[in-house]
Parts: sequence; structure tokens; C-alpha cells
Amino acid sequence: MTRLTTTHFFFQYLIFSSSAVFTQFWNVTPPINSNDTLYAGWPQIKVSAEIEIYNGVAHNHNRTYAHHPQLYARGNRHVYLIHSSAAVDEDSMGQNIWFSQSHDGGFTWTPSVPILPPALLKNQTQEGNFSYFCNEGIQQRALQADALIEHEGLLYAIAQTTDFWCAGDAGSGNHAAGRIVRPLHFNGSLAGDPCWIVKNNWTDYVRYNKTVYGTKYGMRHCEKARELSDLLAKPEYVPPWSDFEYNQAVYAADNNHSMQEVTHAVWLEHPGVWQRFWRDVSPMNNSMAVWVEYSRTGRDWYSHIEREYGNQIFETNIPDAKTKQFLLDLRDLKLLFSNPRANTELVRQPLTIVSSRGWTYEKVGVLRTNASTRIAPDTRDYKNRGFSYPAAVGVGKWWWRIVRIRRMFGLVL
Repeated sequence: MTRLTTTHFFFQYLIFSSSAVFTQFWNVTPPINSNDTLYAGWPQIKVSAEIEIYNGVAHNHNRTYAHHPQLYARGNRHVYLIHSSAAVDEDSMGQNIWFSQSHDGGFTWTPSVPILPPALLKNQTQEGNFSYFCNEGIQQRALQADALIEHEGLLYAIAQTTDFWCAGDAGSGNHAAGRIVRPLHFNGSLAGDPCWIVKNNWTDYVRYNKTVYGTKYGMRHCEKARELSDLLAKPEYVPPWSDFEYNQAVYAADNNHSMQEVTHAVWLEHPGVWQRFWRDVSPMNNSMAVWVEYSRTGRDWYSHIEREYGNQIFETNIPDAKTKQFLLDLRDLKLLFSNPRANTELVRQPLTIVSSRGWTYEKVGVLRTNASTRIAPDTRDYKNRGFSYPAAVGVGKWWWRIVRIRRMFGLVL
């Protein structure tokens, strides 16, 4: 019989007692200096290389918006990237999915190319900008890069739909209409047509069936839809966005704060639990903090269980600038990429990394800061100065981090 020590019982109590969940992760020294707008009082991390993968203007794509990077590594040399791109605005009509790849460990990359086309109707010959379609009361259809996964010898690029509407005095909002997939070979060539792993009541209502996804590709349901959906429900693969998050909501344990953009989960060997973080997207009384959730099985929480209330998600003492984090598991080392300098100006810098070899995060460094004040204009006044929406992956002895920088992607080693 296995003998449990007092320490094991102590940690189990901390995690699974609703009155005493472990939330005090932030033990960084020196403490944050909020008056230091560039470095927050922390040192700059030295990097070996900085590479620009995509620039919609410099590369003559006539596009000034890029977002939602997702990375996947295979072996010690192969790294794959998908991201969203739009002509001008986030979430605007025609936002679609682009793809780039590296086969030398991330030091050189192919030009980024579109792999999922814009979802336009036959009479919509231009993507335009968000405000044009909003002012005209026209439903917009946009794709967000949600995940890259491998299954049975192919790579699958997963796109989450997000579809905005504007109705004058009636207000505005958005719906999710499902997930679209593009299969790829590991050399980057297309392995099949786009197909759907999830559809819902909004899919036809917002007229995806009248776009290229219906008229050319037939709104086909993926043959591997069940297997791919099962993979995306695994703790280490759960994507940051879903139909449920957009069409319903995920509330924290206090039934007040709204959560979105969950990180991948990491496994903590002692006491044997999955751990992941959430972003607080509450429009009012935002906590400006990272939130945490635990599971022993990885099957008793979202997305295996979709519920608005009753989620065991708790506020931590990790400060946050009200934006997305990324949690990377490198065996015995956990790395959290985030913007911890909370500020009312929504300037998302510095972008930092804090490390943990146990429960608390203690070592910190600045990855990028001092972003240019010259930002490509948009029509929503939505673009913020700084470095945000990080994604990261381990490749051999290196780890790579990719981040949205105003309108392009920079990759830092």
C-alpha cells in the first residue's frame, strides 16, 4: 500500500478545498515597479535571434492586421505557425488564416500564405473594414487561428469562427458559427479541402453556406471530426476560443467575473493535478489578475463540461494587463508569458516571462518592450501599443516565442 505523507494531504487540501485553493503564485523579486513603464523594474532577457515572419504591408499583401498566432513543433527542426490576418481591423469581414513553416529549428521561415480563404458572399468583392460593414448593418464573418494539432500523419489547422453584427440602436454583438479545419502535409502542402468539425445554429444563419465554404467546398463535415474534437478537449491542447465561450460564457467560481482565452494545461506531478490559467474579460470591475483552475482528471472541466456557472476558477495574485497569457510546459520548468504591468492605458508592455520549478513563480525577465508609437490605423480604435498574445513552443534545446507586434509577428529566440 502506498504511504501518503502529511505533505501530500496538505497539497490536496490546498487545491481541492473550495475554501483554500492555492492561488498565491507570484513571488517575483524584485517586486514590480509600476512606475517603470518600459521594464517594470526587471532585466531584459538576452536573445539569440529576432525574426519577422509576417508583415502585411512590407510583404505587399496590403494588410495591416495580424493576430492569434498558434505554434506547433515536431521533432527538433520542424516548427509550424498559423495566424489570422485582415485588411485593416480585428474581427472584420474577410479575416482569414495564414500559414508559415520552418524546417531548421525556427531560424528561417517560408513566406506566410493563406490556407483558409475569406468567408465572403459572391457579391462581396472586397474585404473592406469593420466600420463599413458595421455602419451598413451587414453581418461579418471572420476566422481566428485557434490550434495546430497532429493526427494520423497530418497536421490540422483549426480556425474558430467569430461573426459580428451591428444593428444601430439595438446594439451589436458577435456569434460563433463553428470550427473550420484545413489538413496539411508536414512539408506545408495542402492535404485536402476545408471541412467542419463543429457547426451550430448560427452556421447557416450567418450564411457560411453561401460563401466559398459552401459554394466550392460543400460545407463538408470532416471525416476525422470526432477524433480532432477529442484531441482538442485534452488538457494540454484545449484552444483559447470556442463556440461556447462566444455564444454563452464561462464564469469564475464567484459567478461574477467572466473568463476567456484559457491557457493549455500543465501537469503538476505532486500532488498529481492539471493546472491552467484564464484571462479575466469582465467589462466592469475587471480584476486585472490571472485566474487559475485545477483538475485531477482533465475531464471534469471545460471543454469536456460546458457550463456558464459552477466553474472552479479562482483569482490569483499574478498581476495582468487585462490580456492573454501563454503557459509553456518544459518538463520540470513552467514558463508563463504575460503582460503583468497592469495599467489603465492598456499599453501591453513589457511582455515578460516568469519561471517556476514548483508552485510559485520567482524569476522574471523582459522579453520585449518599448513598442513603437506608430501603429497602423484601424477603424475600431482597437489596436493597442505593445506586445501581446504570445505563443511559445520548445524545439530541441531551444524555445521559441512568437508575439503580435502591432501588425506583424516577431519571433524571438
